[in-house]
Amino acid sequence: MVDTQKLNDAFDRFDAALKTFEGALAKKQAVASEAEALRGDRAKIASELDLVRSKATELVTTNKSAVGKIDAAMSRIRAVLHSNSGG
Repeated sequence: MVDTQKLNDAFDRFDAALKTFEGALAKKQAVASEAEALRGDRAKIASELDLVRSKATELVTTNKSAVGKIDAAMSRIRAVLHSNSGG
């Protein structure tokens, strides 16, 4: 009877340990899935960032071109105004 009780106690402890292990394994799998989703999000964000950087470079180039054209137009206007003022 005592040996049977010891065996039952050992099975109970084993069952509890197995349940704890299964719980930890489920948490690990959930964390792994979340980590994979985060890696996917990171890749998407990196791609979007590259696109934004490219657009920003285009805007800088367009801005420089516009500034140059505006400066040239202002110079021509000044020259016309100067010539019309008798100078």
